[in-house]
Amino acid sequence: MLISDSLIAIGSTAAIGLIAALLAARSRPSWQIWPAPPQGSVKSFLLWTLFRTLNASVFALAMITLASKSYDDRMPLWQASLLIASAILGIVYVSSLIALGRKATYCQASGLETGGIYQWTRNPQYTTAIAAIGLLAAGVGTLPMLALATALITVYVLMAMAEEPWLLQRYGQSYIDYAAEVPRFFSLGHVIRVLRPHIDNVVSQAKQ
Repeated sequence: MLISDSLIAIGSTAAIGLIAALLAARSRPSWQIWPAPPQGSVKSFLLWTLFRTLNASVFALAMITLASKSYDDRMPLWQASLLIASAILGIVYVSSLIALGRKATYCQASGLETGGIYQWTRNPQYTTAIAAIGLLAAGVGTLPMLALATALITVYVLMAMAEEPWLLQRYGQSYIDYAAEVPRFFSLGHVIRVLRPHIDNVVSQAKQ
């Protein structure tokens, strides 16, 4: 219990610091901590310390909470399904990081990525991370876990929004055109539009 309480306190402190800084930067650009400040700077140290602390706190709290639960026979199917789905989305998240590359992940302009997984959403890392964290929190099912996960999701949303002026400045009209076609996070309507040509092609071949 003491470990869980410590994780909640540490994670909450990191979340408050990150959210406050990200919101403050919307009105005071000089306070901006994302996109990532230069490596080795005080801002960079604070950003990554708080961000990694919050992420680690969320996942450590999830593992400790799940380990502390006792099940008469086995974990309920609904709970196991949520946790498995969260793990699968975690794998997609890692693949999207690899597709983007280290430079762009750390906010170094290396070209606007629009193909592959980026044709579905402008922010596949944030989208999959948000979904994975949400499913994990639902699978764990405790109020502290839900609260801390919500704080982390809020951080990801604010980071995605903070990136957009940076992308616009670097890629100009290319980014404007891309943003007009592809949603920030996820849109079922957009997924259907992307899939429709492939579905029509399959149906056409089946009729032949």
